[in-house]
Amino acid sequence: MAILITGGAGFLGSHLAKRLIDAQKEVVIFDKNPKKLHLKEASEKVTLIKGDVANLRALEKVCEDYQFEAVFHLAALLPPNTEEDPYKAFKVNVEGTLNILTIAEKYNIKNVIYPSSATVFGPDRTPPFTEEDLRDPWTFYSSYKICTEIIGSIYSKKFQLNFRAVRFPVVVGPGRNPFLGITKYPTQMIEEAVKGKPYVAEVAPDTRVPIIFVDDAVQILINLWRSKDIQFEIVNVDGIWVTAQEIAEGIKKIIPTAEITFKPAENEHVQQILSGVQKHKQEGVATFRGERMLEEILNEYISRRKEEKF
Repeated sequence: MAILITGGAGFLGSHLAKRLIDAQKEVVIFDKNPKKLHLKEASEKVTLIKGDVANLRALEKVCEDYQFEAVFHLAALLPPNTEEDPYKAFKVNVEGTLNILTIAEKYNIKNVIYPSSATVFGPDRTPPFTEEDLRDPWTFYSSYKICTEIIGSIYSKKFQLNFRAVRFPVVVGPGRNPFLGITKYPTQMIEEAVKGKPYVAEVAPDTRVPIIFVDDAVQILINLWRSKDIQFEIVNVDGIWVTAQEIAEGIKKIIPTAEITFKPAENEHVQQILSGVQKHKQEGVATFRGERMLEEILNEYISRRKEEKF
């Protein structure tokens, strides 16, 4: 039986596909732009299908051609695209997820693994999080994540579907688009430093953000899929909390010529978001945690980036 990865040609999907291929799994990637697959060496070992998750019939056709044991549903529009075109984002992020759950029920695919986001807790979130914590979205992206979590819960209860969602913090690693996401400055810092270009971060140096390395994020997705004990579940992930200044200093230790300065954005909405994530309970223990510390994350990221090994 095969494994379906929607949005599998993107950042997280490419890394996941490689891990599954290494485990000798048959992988089918369903993506609007399958040619952007980051793992060039893996392109011959996966089936690439061009399609839109908002098109239910296209998904049904794939399920008629293949028998799937699981779906990793990663296809989504990210900020700023979600905020610029909320109607399109709704079709992809919400209707697309509903379509995935529909085909999972229709074609007896019992496991649907879904990356949600810690942004569902809002700009004043303070970890550790639980399912009972107040969810207070402040963007279209985070509100759609809450919506799809609820839809997944309903499908799980109604059809005994094994929908498992994980709320990730900021995922960093080679292959991430530096222009996507609300909290994108960690990626932009590293990418510009590798290119030898100066970078001005639009945040205060003491802005804190939780990050997790892409390899750890992939491992969590795989652990959720393999778990025999979890039925419907939404789990929270805590990354390592670091300041923008700490990230900049860590980069300069590896690339001494890196030029990184700070100029906080004047956009009040952006500042509210970024200032809110500075709060953190140091004693907090989340359901899952990334294992790598900042120095290891930066060394691994920059090393692979220089070698173009995604």
